[in-house]
Amino acid sequence: MKLEKGEISSSQLMLLVGSFLQGGLLSLSFAYAISRQDTWLAVLAALFIGLLFALVYIALANRFPGKTLMQINDLIFGPFLGKLVSIQYLYLFISSLSVYLWFIGDFVLTYLMPETPIILIMIMFSLLCAYAVRQGIEVIARICFIAIIVTSLVILITFALLIKDMKYTYFLPIFEVPIGELIQSTHIIMHVSFSEVLVFLMVIPYMNKPKQTKKSVLLGMLIGGLGLLTATIRNIAALGPLSAIVTSPSLESVRLIDIGKVITRLEVLVAMAQILLLFIITSVLYYAVVLGIAQITKLRSYKPLVLPIGIFAITLSLISYESSMQLRYSTRYITPIFTVWFYFILPLLSLLVAKLRKLPK
Repeated sequence: MKLEKGEISSSQLMLLVGSFLQGGLLSLSFAYAISRQDTWLAVLAALFIGLLFALVYIALANRFPGKTLMQINDLIFGPFLGKLVSIQYLYLFISSLSVYLWFIGDFVLTYLMPETPIILIMIMFSLLCAYAVRQGIEVIARICFIAIIVTSLVILITFALLIKDMKYTYFLPIFEVPIGELIQSTHIIMHVSFSEVLVFLMVIPYMNKPKQTKKSVLLGMLIGGLGLLTATIRNIAALGPLSAIVTSPSLESVRLIDIGKVITRLEVLVAMAQILLLFIITSVLYYAVVLGIAQITKLRSYKPLVLPIGIFAITLSLISYESSMQLRYSTRYITPIFTVWFYFILPLLSLLVAKLRKLPK
């Protein structure tokens, strides 16, 4: 039984992937402290490696058209081992969902509403995402057009207004960072952004033109990657060494904009755009979790799972992280290593087994 009735176009998938990746803009602050003025090189490297990863995901999707990641696992590994593999992916998705709920709560608490309890922010945000998930992937995809336009305009406008304050000597010397730290920074950016394209294996089956999957995903990654690269160059050129110290380089760099004491305090635009993008990321992960559980348990609809999973994700978020420093440490040194199995080894192993078994014949 097909649990999702809606369909999305190839252009909607492209914008969905692009906005999903651009949502990792504030998460790049985890990498600045490591790679400093070479962070833009780490973004480029992560984009290139991410495109290679995406080719593996696309190959799986094209080999099993109309099947989600959970259904593909059953076909490749069998009904029992396939369920075990699917449960691992569900653990990854719901862990990522809890991280983003904490991230949005901490972001709003720090920069917008410091007197508001973080749990209240999480509840309100998750209810908004739950409403979108219940409406289906088609509704989430429609919002992406607004998200990508707003975010791209904010990045370009703030870049243009900051040109007079930029110092391109801040990029020198290039490759001063030790190669080990540059690799670590690239790995972090891969973890918080590009490798998460794996979740779209839960969305691709609902395209109305499956043959355009490769084009849509790769173009979406290029759009998102160029947005991240532009913002990273803006931050480094405007802040210099401060980009490795401040909590949010994007907000701090835009705060420097002051045109005649009239055009100022534009960081509120960055905050609004970031919240919109975090809504897209959280909704896609939320959708993947409830749809995956419904398919594994053979439910007729995923909608009864939406609110319970939201409650579980908020609870998991609150018990997993006690402070933003703990989240930053985990994102820098623990989870990037842990998720290599999910984002690279397991998909590559699945594709290899499918070829050896000559599936889906």
